[in-house]
Amino acid sequence: MRKMAKPFPERARIPMMLAVIGILTALLTAALFHESSDGEEEAERLALYWSRYVSLALGAGVSPQALEVQLRQDAGAYPLPSGFRLTVTDGTGATIAAYSRLEAAPRYAAAKAFVAGGGPAGMVRAETAAGQEPAVWLRSVGAGAAAALLAGPALWVQRRRWRQRLAHWADRAADAAAAARSGSDTAAEHLLPEERRLAGSIAEAGKLVNQLQTARQTMVAEVAHELRTPLSVLRVAMDNALYENRPLPPERLAVLSEQIAAMTRLVQDLQDLSLAENGTLQLDKSWFEPAATAASMAELLEPEANEKGITISLRADYSIRVYADERRIRQLLLNLLGNALRHARSRVELNVASTAGEWAITVRDDGWGIEAEEAEQLFQRYYRKRTYADGSPAPRGIGLGLAVVKGIAEAHGGTASVSSRFGEGAVFMVKLPLFRE
Repeated sequence: MRKMAKPFPERARIPMMLAVIGILTALLTAALFHESSDGEEEAERLALYWSRYVSLALGAGVSPQALEVQLRQDAGAYPLPSGFRLTVTDGTGATIAAYSRLEAAPRYAAAKAFVAGGGPAGMVRAETAAGQEPAVWLRSVGAGAAAALLAGPALWVQRRRWRQRLAHWADRAADAAAAARSGSDTAAEHLLPEERRLAGSIAEAGKLVNQLQTARQTMVAEVAHELRTPLSVLRVAMDNALYENRPLPPERLAVLSEQIAAMTRLVQDLQDLSLAENGTLQLDKSWFEPAATAASMAELLEPEANEKGITISLRADYSIRVYADERRIRQLLLNLLGNALRHARSRVELNVASTAGEWAITVRDDGWGIEAEEAEQLFQRYYRKRTYADGSPAPRGIGLGLAVVKGIAEAHGGTASVSSRFGEGAVFMVKLPLFRE
């Protein structure tokens, strides 16, 4: 029987393969060097988004003076790696707010009007540096094609060896993964030392992925729970007031205000934690006395402590003056004291002192304390204690407060730590520099 001819002669396979490799490499190189060319569309999207943002902010009662502070804070968390610039002008063309996070000169710009008081009130101009000239893209393609033609013969010569090596190491990696899954010494005894370390790393990575997945699911459930209750209270109160056509009494408004404050703190913690983890948490530093700030926060939480039968004691050095963001320090103290009040049995001690070049905030409670394996996880987001040593359930929470404490401390150039002896309470300490630009 006559053999069928092969689709391509043997001598034609090498040029064909080199041509394919050249095309693929050129496309890959172009993809690596070519930035997004939709800079104009990105600028249009930014201008539209932030014009609506400004309209909603002004419509909610935000003053033009406070608009820039809120714009800087929220724009800093906007997920655009290339950065952007915003300029908000009123009807006369005067700038009332601005934000910039551009590392290169702007290439694209767009402007949209925002609405306030029932009509157009100004413009929001968005600028971005995304995009690249077509000539650069063409040069990238040419460089990729030239590199492919030069590397093609070497790739063809080495392909057999590579296949053998890849097959060998794929088998070894499969053995390491099997050893990691089984966790037995017998399964790993035939591996090299490097492969045993690889097996251990794979096992640790698997555990971390499982922990992160569990934390994410828990976070979604906890946030939904924490928001559902106050929203339900607000909705019922508003519906009853509308149905009965009468204003809400002052005592009822006070309860609703507390529910709104709880939701505001939750949303603020989520936003601040995201900013801290991205390294974009903004600080408004000034000189102040941290002892006076600590005293005011202890006084603020005293009614809650008295209701639980807990005493808050304060020891502070009023001669200390520090250069820091007082509003963030108040938030840090609120989270530390709030955490201590949730777990203390009878007393909470707050101490503010200074040493050479730094000052420290120490919060001590007399709760059940923390086990050694728990101490390493306390400052992770969404982690919270479930039960105490006697089996009783711990107070509910999202697990954001201490993560925010750590983020604020690190943004100031400081540290946050915890020490505890199980059954004897816990001591949380934040160390911060006295002065840091």
